Amino acid sequence: MKKTILTLVAGFALSVSASAQNFAFYEGINSTTDISGTTISVQATNQVYEGFFFVKNLTGTPTEVKIRRVSIVTPPVGLTEQVCTGPLPDPNAIGNCFDVEPNSANWISPISFVLDNDNKANMEIHVDHHGATGLLHNRYYVEDMNGNKLDSIDVKVGNIASVKENKATANFSVYPNPVDDVLTISIQSTSTDNAIRIVDVLGNLIVDEKMSSTKKLDVSNFKNGVYILTVYSNGSLVQTKRIVVRH
Repeated sequence: MKKTILTLVAGFALSVSASAQNFAFYEGINSTTDISGTTISVQATNQVYEGFFFVKNLTGTPTEVKIRRVSIVTPPVGLTEQVCTGPLPDPNAIGNCFDVEPNSANWISPISFVLDNDNKANMEIHVDHHGATGLLHNRYYVEDMNGNKLDSIDVKVGNIASVKENKATANFSVYPNPVDDVLTISIQSTSTDNAIRIVDVLGNLIVDEKMSSTKKLDVSNFKNGVYILTVYSNGSLVQTKRIVVRH
């Protein structure tokens, strides 16, 4: 964002353009690299993409903001998207999650929040292609209550279905969520070759185990935060779910 500074020189007013950054975008909890104004290009894994971003207030004052999502290209038919956002005392928390209307080219979060100076807020993007092929290209803005766009990033998500989905022959449930100590995972499948995989928001593999129809997973030693649980049956993806560990 630009601001204009008026400087008096020998009785004349000179207009000087200076750069003033209001917000910063980061990818991942521990990142210190500002990616504002850049494009993140990724491929969906098994038709699903989970993007974890954080925005930081650099204005010097508390600012009430919303997240706006603008489609740069028309998304593939059948694709679904969810955006989670909110101020985070705990930067691993999830915030409020909203389903984005599939045909909405210009969407804004229905809830605003006040972000204190030098504090971060979560912006998580969940995309599921559901078998659709093609490219998702969105621009995500931090916007104040006057409609001023304070900062943005572009996200491009392509679809490569490397594993055949098996949702028709297997279903699973997971509870409680959020979880404190023991997570119960139950799968209904004709196959006995079932497995679970859990990664954290940075993509680090936490759990990779075989399971039967039900598994009790001790998460008491997990750090508070968001994890991605993927269940496989007979080598095929059943479903991916977001798990929140909160002690």
